[in-house]
Amino acid sequence: MHSFLATQISIVALVLICGLAIWQGSVAVRFGGILVLLTWLITLIAATIAGTEQLAPLAFLVSDAILAAGLLLLAVRFSNWWMGAAMLLQAASLSFHAAYFATDKADLSFALENLYVLGKNLASVAMLLVLLTATLVGIVKRRQAQRGAGAATPQAA
Repeated sequence: MHSFLATQISIVALVLICGLAIWQGSVAVRFGGILVLLTWLITLIAATIAGTEQLAPLAFLVSDAILAAGLLLLAVRFSNWWMGAAMLLQAASLSFHAAYFATDKADLSFALENLYVLGKNLASVAMLLVLLTATLVGIVKRRQAQRGAGAATPQAA
């Protein structure tokens, strides 16, 4: 099944970062965390069930398209810096899919297939880092606002 150490680490990172985003993030970050977590988990399940090398890239393509559409809806509703970064990463991810599916499979070398996988993995890790950064920035801003509000109110002697 998913016996590779990198896959196991990425699943743990996915759950931890999305869990933190859902727990401590702003409303936009929470929705983003839910969207990323659900699409990635459904994709992992679909790729595992599909099992064939021809269907797994298709499952990832559908998942990335759904994630891009969901992030676009969030970007329209909430206009944040991290939404722009997330949309750029999804565009890169969809570009990797386009290049992969446009290539004649007879001409697809092992190196090119690994380049596709590397690009997808880097975009995925970058998406998690953007989500983590957005969550941590939100936490810091809330704490600063709470400290500022606490200092502004006079305390009774």
